[in-house]
Amino acid sequence: MGAAVAAIALALLFTLFAPQRQIRVSGLLRESPLAIPYWPTHLPFSAWGIVIHLAWMYRILRGTDADAADRARAAATAEWLTAIVADGSTAVVVTHGVFRRLLANQLYARGWATRNRRGGYRHWSAWSFSRSVS
Repeated sequence: MGAAVAAIALALLFTLFAPQRQIRVSGLLRESPLAIPYWPTHLPFSAWGIVIHLAWMYRILRGTDADAADRARAAATAEWLTAIVADGSTAVVVTHGVFRRLLANQLYARGWATRNRRGGYRHWSAWSFSRSVS
């Protein structure tokens, strides 16, 4: 629940800079969970982060990083965003890296291009996408 509250707070902050813009909140943008791998001993918190992300990268390489439901949700989100910006407007989307990666793949498949990927998957990183309006 904390991530959802933070995303809504960030969206409300954007209204200070663009009060005329509509804020839309969608469950489509919820995070995809990362599996917690089995580890036989206790680890410090930072080590768990490394282990979890190494396991995620391994699943990406194997093509098993997301289930069918998350992939379908990413496809639905890409369609939703494409409809929102069909008039040439701009959208700001707040989500976590795991789902952002799935969404990016769906946007690429629909002809979108990356304009900027600042920060990779670090906290508060930002990726910019654009598409040609037909």
